[in-house]
Amino acid sequence: LKPFRLKQLLALKFGLVCDCGVAAMANQNDLMHTPAERAAVSAKAAVGGAANPLADEAALFASAEEVTLGSGEGQHIVILGAGLVGALAGVVLARKGFKVHIFERYSDIRSIPSLGRSINLSVTSRGLRAIRSLGGGIYEEVLEKLCCRVRGRIIHMPNGDALFQRYGKDDSECNYSVSRFELNKYLINLAQKNGAEFYFNHQLSETSDFSSSDVVGCTVHFTRTADGGVAEKVRYNMLCPVIACDGAGSRVRYAMKTQNLTTFTEDIIPRGYKEVLFPNPGANDFGAQGGLVGEACGGGHGLHIWPRGDHMLMALANMDGSFTGTIYADNHGPENSFEAFSDTEDGRRKCKEFCEKYYADAIPHVGGLDSLVRQITTNPTGILGTVRTSTWAVKGKLLLIGDSCHAMVPFFGQGCNCGFEDTLWLSKLIDKFCCRDGAVASDLCTADNFAAVFAELEQERKPNADAICDMALENFVEMRDKTGDVRFQAMKKVENKLENVYPDKIRSRYAMVCYGGEGNVSYANARDLGVIQAEILELLTLKFKDEAALAKAPDEVDLEEALRLIEEKLLPRQRQLGMDLSTVKH
Repeated sequence: LKPFRLKQLLALKFGLVCDCGVAAMANQNDLMHTPAERAAVSAKAAVGGAANPLADEAALFASAEEVTLGSGEGQHIVILGAGLVGALAGVVLARKGFKVHIFERYSDIRSIPSLGRSINLSVTSRGLRAIRSLGGGIYEEVLEKLCCRVRGRIIHMPNGDALFQRYGKDDSECNYSVSRFELNKYLINLAQKNGAEFYFNHQLSETSDFSSSDVVGCTVHFTRTADGGVAEKVRYNMLCPVIACDGAGSRVRYAMKTQNLTTFTEDIIPRGYKEVLFPNPGANDFGAQGGLVGEACGGGHGLHIWPRGDHMLMALANMDGSFTGTIYADNHGPENSFEAFSDTEDGRRKCKEFCEKYYADAIPHVGGLDSLVRQITTNPTGILGTVRTSTWAVKGKLLLIGDSCHAMVPFFGQGCNCGFEDTLWLSKLIDKFCCRDGAVASDLCTADNFAAVFAELEQERKPNADAICDMALENFVEMRDKTGDVRFQAMKKVENKLENVYPDKIRSRYAMVCYGGEGNVSYANARDLGVIQAEILELLTLKFKDEAALAKAPDEVDLEEALRLIEEKLLPRQRQLGMDLSTVKH
C-alpha cells in the first residue's frame, strides 16, 4: 500500500478504538506494558497528551520504511518472540526445512546477565517430549548440562521438621529444575545453528494489522532499536504465516483484540514474587532426614517449600549446587507485603522481623539474615496472573501459542511444559498438512493447509490450556496451605500407595499432569479424574481421626475398599475418556 492510503486505513481502523490499547492501561497493571511504559503513558495523559495514542502511532508507521518478508525461494515462516517457546518452535521448524525468521522485543539475552526475577523452571516429561522428539542427542544434552533431578517436595514445617512428599510413584519418576535463562540461551543457540535468523530489539506495535481478507499475509509494525540506541519505525509486509510466542504481555494478542479478532482476560493476582538466591550449602544439607517423619531426600533433589499461609518461600537446585529461591507475598498492605518491605530503614526493619518470625530455619541457608533481607527489599517484584484467550488462530496468517494465549501462575510448574507441548502439536500438525516424511513440501504449504494447522491446534490445545490454568491456581492453595496440613500429607501418602499397588487403575493427578500427554492423558482429562480421585481419598481417610491415626493411614488403609471405590467411581470415567494410564511415565 502507498503510505497515504495506508494512513487512511489506519485512521479508520484506530480512530475510534482505544479501550484495549495504551490509554486504557495507563492507570492499572497489565501484562503488555512495563512499569516504565505505564508511568510514561500516565505522565503524558496528565499533561494533556493525545486522546488516542494508537491513532498517532499508526500515523507514524504509515510513512515508515517498508520491508517485505516471505517471498522468494523456500517456505518462510515468522516467529514473534525469542523466549523459550519461540526459540523451541524455531528449532522445530528450521529442522523441517522452513526458513525461520524470529523477531524479539529485547536484546539478545546471550549478551546480558540474568535480571534476578525469573523463577527456576520445573520441566517434566510432558514438556520434554517436544525436546526428545528433536532427536540427535539434544534431549540427553539438555538433561546432562542444564538440569537437576527433583524427586519431590521437601516441606519445611514451622516446628523445624522437613518432610518429603514424593512426586511420582517411585524414584523412576521425577521433575527437573532448570534455569529459564540458561535454557533460553541454549535454545536460541540451537535455533541459530539450525538456520533460524534472529531480529533482536524489534518492539512490536499494537497497530500491526492482522485483519485483511487474505488467508495468509499481514502487516507487522516494529520499533527497531539500533546498537547505538537510535529507534526507528519499520513496517513489515509478511507474506508468510506468523506464529506469535511473545509471552504473557503479548502485543500480538492486544492487536488482535483491537481488531476484534479475539477477546481475552488477564487475571492478575494480588501476590507477587521476588527471587532469593541460596549459596551452595556444601555439607550443610537441608533436605528431609527421614526417620519417624517419613522418607529421606537430599536437599539437592527436592523442591523446598516453607508454607506459611498467606506467604511462602520456595527453592530449587541449580547445577552448581546453589539454589534459586522465590518468595511469594502480597504486593500491597501495611504488614507482610512487598510494599511494606521497602528499601528503607523502616522497610528493612519490618522485613527482618518477618524473616525471623516465619523463616528462621531458612535464614542460615540464604547466607544469613542480612542477605535475605537485602534480597527481599531490593530485588524486583514479578507479576503473577492468568491469561485466557478466546481465539488463538486467524486463518492461516497468525497463530498464538505459549504464554501469549494461556499464561498461568507458576504453582504447578507447567507454564513452560504447556508451551512446549504446544510446539509438539505444532510439529505434528505441520507434518500432517505441510510435510512429507518430516520435511517441508512446498506444494503442501498452501494458505488453506496452514489455516487447517492453526485451527486444529487451537481446537486441540485450548481446552487443555484452560484446564492447566485452573489447576495452577488450585495448586497455589495446595502449596501454600495444604502441604503443611497433616491430613493432606496422609492423603498424599495413601495416594502414593494406591498408585503403586494398582498402577494400571489409578495415578495421582500430579503424575498425570506432569508425566502424561500420551494415551489421551491430557490436562483436561487429568483435571476430570482428579476430582473423582480426591473424593476417593477423602472417603478412605475419614476413619483416621487425629494426627497419630493419620500417621498410620498409609499402612492401615483398607485396600479392598480402595479397589472397590476405584472400580465403582474411577474406572468407568477413565474408559469414557479413553485414557491409557500405562502411558503416564517419565
